[in-house]
Amino acid sequence: MFHKRKQETRKKSFKLGKLDELVLSNTKLKFSIEQLQNLNYIIHKRLQRNVSLESEKSLSFAKSVSERLVQRLICGAGIIDPRFSTKYLICNNRQKINNHLSHKLDYIVRLDCLSLPSFYESDTKPKYSVFESESEYPAGYARIKLHTSTYKIWGDFTNSQGFLRRDKIQAKLVELLALAASKEVPSSPLYIDESIHCGIPGKVVDPFTLHNILKIPPDQQVYYGPGGSVPRFPDPRDFRLAIVDEPNGIRIKVEFLSPSLSNITVDVTILVAVGIDCWPVSTDFPSRLSLGHSDCLLYHQAALTGMYLVGYGVHSSAWQIRLPAAEYVILSHYGNNSTVKTILEMLHLVLEDIDESKKSLGKHQLSYKILTKYILQTVLFEELEENSTSPVNDMINWAPIYLSTYVLKLLDNLVGKLSAEKQPNYFFKKSNLMVNPGHLTDDDYIEEANYVKTAVARFFDESLMSTKGNEEFNSIVQAQESEMVLLFKWRDLIEGLLPPSGTRGRRFCFAGSKNRREIAHSQYTARQLEYIGMLLNKMLMVRQKIIQFDHTMEDLVNSQKYQQDRPLEDIIFILVTIMDQARDRYLTTATNPAIIKNSLKIKSNFNNQTSKLVDVMRRDKDLQGLSTVEDDLCLVKIILKWLYRGMDQSKRYLGPILRPYLNNIFSSSHAMSWHLESLKERLNDEELNALGIFAQLVNSAKITPAQGLIDSVSKNWEWARSMLSMIEQNTLRIIFVSDRGQIYRHILSLPSYQRKISLQCGSKTLDTKTEKRELRRQKTLPSRSYFNTILNEKSQKAGEEATPQHDQLKQASPLTYLINKKHRMGEHRGCGDIFKALTWMQKLRVFQEVASDLPPEERLEILELIQSIQTSKRRRSAAKRWSETLPQSNRNTLPTNDKDVEQKYTMKEESAGISISTEAKDKRKEPVRKTSVLLESCRIARIKEDFGVFYLNDSFRIKSLLSKSDSFKY
Repeated sequence: MFHKRKQETRKKSFKLGKLDELVLSNTKLKFSIEQLQNLNYIIHKRLQRNVSLESEKSLSFAKSVSERLVQRLICGAGIIDPRFSTKYLICNNRQKINNHLSHKLDYIVRLDCLSLPSFYESDTKPKYSVFESESEYPAGYARIKLHTSTYKIWGDFTNSQGFLRRDKIQAKLVELLALAASKEVPSSPLYIDESIHCGIPGKVVDPFTLHNILKIPPDQQVYYGPGGSVPRFPDPRDFRLAIVDEPNGIRIKVEFLSPSLSNITVDVTILVAVGIDCWPVSTDFPSRLSLGHSDCLLYHQAALTGMYLVGYGVHSSAWQIRLPAAEYVILSHYGNNSTVKTILEMLHLVLEDIDESKKSLGKHQLSYKILTKYILQTVLFEELEENSTSPVNDMINWAPIYLSTYVLKLLDNLVGKLSAEKQPNYFFKKSNLMVNPGHLTDDDYIEEANYVKTAVARFFDESLMSTKGNEEFNSIVQAQESEMVLLFKWRDLIEGLLPPSGTRGRRFCFAGSKNRREIAHSQYTARQLEYIGMLLNKMLMVRQKIIQFDHTMEDLVNSQKYQQDRPLEDIIFILVTIMDQARDRYLTTATNPAIIKNSLKIKSNFNNQTSKLVDVMRRDKDLQGLSTVEDDLCLVKIILKWLYRGMDQSKRYLGPILRPYLNNIFSSSHAMSWHLESLKERLNDEELNALGIFAQLVNSAKITPAQGLIDSVSKNWEWARSMLSMIEQNTLRIIFVSDRGQIYRHILSLPSYQRKISLQCGSKTLDTKTEKRELRRQKTLPSRSYFNTILNEKSQKAGEEATPQHDQLKQASPLTYLINKKHRMGEHRGCGDIFKALTWMQKLRVFQEVASDLPPEERLEILELIQSIQTSKRRRSAAKRWSETLPQSNRNTLPTNDKDVEQKYTMKEESAGISISTEAKDKRKEPVRKTSVLLESCRIARIKEDFGVFYLNDSFRIKSLLSKSDSFKY
C-alpha cells in the first residue's frame, strides 16, 4: 500500500512539472503546450545556426590582432605618461554570449596610480574620498575628491572643488593613444616593463580574474609571454585607425589594410576607470536577499569582487559605478548549455533581429538604442532573483523544458517596461536604464515595444508548425523529459531525507518537548550548519567591504579592546543582523493590506522584542562564560538556538516573522548541503598556493623553471600539466614579475624530436593515467542535453584549431587558468551538480534508472561511465583494506614529520637538489587558529562599523550610523 501511494505521489509530482499554457498579459497572446514544445525545438535550431569555419577563423584572427594592437597603444600611452600606465588590460565583454560572432571588443583601463589595492608594498597609496548618492547627480554615480598628496599628481584633472574630472582624464588618454599610434615604439612586448604595463597575453584578464590576482603577492605570480621566435606588436601603419572621444567611452575603429582582412572592421570601446576594492553603499544588493534564497551564497561571493568608477556619461565630475566582476561571477555560475545562458543567448538574437528590422526600414541612422544587451541581462537577473522558491524547485522550474516559457515571459515583460519607460538597474534600483536622454519621445518607446511585440507574434506563428514525425523534435522532447525525470528523482531523494512532515512543526519549536529541551538547532545536520556558517561568513565579509573608515584610524582597528572581547558581542551582532533581515524581508514582500498598513507598528514591536531578547542573552550565564568559540559549527548552533528561542518566547511579535524565515533557511540549507563537496572544491586554493611556491623558488634562483615544472608534473598539479601541454605544442615563454622593475623571462621548450613524437602519439611526458572514450559517430540526443554535458561531448577540437595563438596563451596562462576553475559553469540552477552529488552520496543507481530510458548510444556510455566510477571506488577501498593489513607501528598517530606535510601540499624542492632550511619550513607553517573563522569575520565587521566615518560635508566628519541596526544600538 505504501509503495503504491509513493508511486502515485511521484506521478502527480511529474505531472506538475509538465508545461502549462502560457498567457502573456502585455502582448495579449496565449501559447498552448504544443506551441511551447515546438518553440523549444525552434529555439534549438536557431541556436545551431552554422557559420562557415573560414569566416569565423578570419574574424577570430582579426580580433586577436586588434587586441594586440590595443595592448601596444595602451603600453605606449603609459610609457609617455606613467600616470596612465596599467598593469592589466581588463576584458569587459560582460555577456560572453556569441562573442565569436561579434565584431566588438570592450576593455577597461584601470588607472593603477589611483586604484586600490596597490600592486607593490613600496607603492604610495592614493588618498581620496568617494561621495555616493548625491541628490544633484544620478543614482549609480559617485564623485572622487582628491586629498593633498594625490592632488599634487592629478591636480591638472580636477575642478575648482578638487573633484576628479572624468572628461579631462578621458581626453588626455585619447591624446596619449593617438600619440602612441604615431610612434615606432614599443615594437615588441619583449621590451615592455611588465611590472607596470600589459604587453603579454597573460595580462589580458577578466574583472574576476584580476580581483583574485590582486590578492596574490607579486613574487607568486606567473604569466605566459607572447608566442613566436621573434614576437612583435602589430604596426599601427598596417591599419586605418579612428580614435574618438565619446561620452560612452573611447571608441577605436580598426580597419585592416591587409587584403585578406580588408572586409572586417573591429569596433573597440575603452573605458577609463578607477578600481576600488569595496562595495558601494548605495546598493541594497545582496542584503535585500534572504539567507534562504537559492543563490544567496553566489550573490554574496559576487559582492566581494569590488567596484569600478568608470568614465561614462555626460557629467564632468561624476563617475559611473560599475560592478563588472560581480556580473561576471553571476553569469559564469551557469554553463554555456544551461537554460539561463540559452535564454540570454536567444534574447540577444531577438535584439539582433529587431536591429535588422530597423535597418531594413531605413532607420539605421538612429543614434540611440533604447533596448540594449545590458537591459536584457538585467531583466534575466531580476527573474532569477524573484522567481525563486526553494533550491530543488528552482532546479526543476528552470529545466530546459521551460526554455520557451521564459523567453516569451521576459519578452512580454520588456513590452511592459518599454511602455512604462522604466527598467531599474539591477544593482541600483533608483537608476533607470530606460531614462529618456532628452531627444526621444513617448512614441519612440511605443515603437520599440511594438518591435518586441512583433518578435513575440513571429514566435506565435512559427510555433503553429507541425512536428509530426520529426525525429530531431522527438529527440529533443525525449532528452527534456528524461532530464525532468532525473530532477524529480533528485527532489524525491532530497525531500526523503528531511524530518517527518507530521512532527516537523513541533520539533522546530524551541520548547517543543515536554522536558523543554533545546532541540531546534539539533535538527540541523552538520552539513547544514557548515553551509549556514559559509553563508554568514560571506555576509559578514560583505559588510566589511561596505563599511568604510578613515585611513588615519587604521592603527586603532587592532585595538586590544576588541581582541579581548568575549564572543557574546559577536553572537549578538550576527543574531541582530539576521533578525533585521528577516523583518525587512517580511515587510517588503508582504501582500496583506493589514500588514502593509501597520508596517511601522510591526517594525517597532519587532525592534522592542529584539532588544528584550538581547538583554536576556547578556544575562545568560552560558553565554557570559564563553571565552572563545573554536568551531564555526558551534557558533552557528548557538545563533540558531537563540533565534528559535526568540521565536518561541514572543509568539505574537517575533513568531510570525521568524518562523517562515527560519523554515526557509532550514529547507534551503538542507538541499544545498548535499553540494558542499563541490563548493569546497571551487574554494580550494591548493593549486594557486603550489603555483605561488613554484614562482617564489624560481624568483629566488633556488630552482630553474624546468626543474620546478618536472617536479610539479610528478605531483600531478593541474597548472603544471597544462603548462607542459603548451610546451609540447610550441616554445613557451613564462614571465615572472617579483617587484617593480624586476622581470624575469624564461623560455621552455622540448627537443624537436620529442615534440614530434608527442604530437603524433600524444603526451608521453605526463606520467599519469588518462582515460579517453572514443567519440561517437552520431549524437542521438541534442548537444545542449545535460547527459551530453556529463559525457564531455563538447566539440572543442575544431574551436582550438581556429583559436589564434595569442588567445590560447591568454586563456591558458596559469593564473587565468586556475581562477577560471572557481566558476561553477553548471547546467542547472543551484550550487552544485546532480551527477557529482549522487556520486558523493553513493546513489548512482538513481542515474542508472534514468539512463535506462535514453537512446542506446547514450545509455551505453552513461552506464560505462557509472561502472568505471564504481570500479575505481572499489579498487581504492580494496587497496585501503589491504594496506590496513600491513604492519604499521604508528597507524593511529598523525604524521609529525614536516617533510610529509610538505610533500602533500607543496612542491618537492629536494628533487632539484635544494635543501630547505628549518626557518623556511617554519615560515610555511600556518598559524594554529584559536577562534572560528566566522567569529573573526564578525569581529572585523564590528570594528569597521564602530570606526566607520563618512563625510557629511567638506568641513567635518561624523561617526557613521548608517549601518547600525534599528532594533538594537551597540
